[in-house]
Amino acid sequence: MPSKVIFSESLSENFLSKLEKEIPFENETVAIKLHMGEPKNPNHLKPEEVKKFVDLLKKKNCKPFLFDTTVAYLGKRHSAKGYLEVAALNGFIEEKVGCPIVIGDKDYEVVKGKIEYQIPKEICNVSVLVLTHVKGHPCTSIGASIKNLGMGCVTKKTKSDIHDSAKPVYVGNCVLCGTCVKNCPVNAIKLDKILTKRPIFLDCWGCSYCTVVCPQKALKPKVAIFDFLLAEAAKSAISKFKKVYYVNFLVRMAERCDCENKELKPVIKDIGILASSDILAIEKASYDLIIEKNGKDVFKELNKKPFSIQLEAAKELNMGNMEYEIEKL
Repeated sequence: MPSKVIFSESLSENFLSKLEKEIPFENETVAIKLHMGEPKNPNHLKPEEVKKFVDLLKKKNCKPFLFDTTVAYLGKRHSAKGYLEVAALNGFIEEKVGCPIVIGDKDYEVVKGKIEYQIPKEICNVSVLVLTHVKGHPCTSIGASIKNLGMGCVTKKTKSDIHDSAKPVYVGNCVLCGTCVKNCPVNAIKLDKILTKRPIFLDCWGCSYCTVVCPQKALKPKVAIFDFLLAEAAKSAISKFKKVYYVNFLVRMAERCDCENKELKPVIKDIGILASSDILAIEKASYDLIIEKNGKDVFKELNKKPFSIQLEAAKELNMGNMEYEIEKL
């Protein structure tokens, strides 16, 4: 049976009224999981957009708080204090959004899978509303709800472990065809045609795509491909939630992630907003709409890697339903 995905072109009162009935939270504490952006990147969700959901949850007698985690790379958002400063610069303060802002950084619970996933305690045993700004990303082609949870609901150590565990390992039989070089989203591979006669990895991000496309199977991931580990991390986080609901914003979609601390211009026109209780259905619907509205797989062209790999990993983990029906408002 197809999962229901609700679509609206805007954050209209009709859409919000519909979600008030659909979102399964009542009289409880609710974490709103989102990315609050970097200072120079204008594409992240806006405080005024998020406040509409804070108000909606309060109507349902819930106690919401905004939540995200510190990042593994160096920068202001590497610490909880620094992240709160960045959030404030972007307008995310309690006086403006109507609820507290919490940054997870230290205490966690563990879920074991292909690797060990550390889930911040602040988001365990509460219901979670996942607000996701959809955009491009070199490691997954598109960054949407799975990435919001898989990278955004784990500790800095787990973030690093996911990338490291997905990096390629050379196992032999390279014929120097160059397929890995052509398909690397961050251009981090060169061929050593003289000495080792194999690929050389420079500043590898661990997206694993080279291990997928190598026709000789000369490469394999250290543990598993990035898309699987990211999906498993998301599933691990979800296992710690009481209830969960997803909203994907297909607006201000740039080639790269909101983590980029620089101005990035959208590469496609705004499409609208999707909502669902099924993470796989909303991801597939988002992907299909991007292709439908643009007549091509825009983010595969930009980032070389198709988002379908992420979807198949989530399907393998039984995270939801790939079949869906859109209810347009």
